[in-house]
Amino acid sequence: MVKENKATRTRQVQFRMDPDKVKRLLAAIAYDDNMHSMADLFNKAADEYLKKQEENGGKGNGK
Repeated sequence: MVKENKATRTRQVQFRMDPDKVKRLLAAIAYDDNMHSMADLFNKAADEYLKKQEENGGKGNGK
């Protein structure tokens, strides 16, 4: 049995979202060849958000 390194393991996140929005997102993902899951979508959005924050010097929320 291989021991997993907990420091590099991905984390599971849970949150609530409007059911209609979830349904629309899942439908959009189904037709997007570059997106395979909700996790892919949110990881991409998080990367883009963090990149924008770094470009702003980590100040504010870009508004």
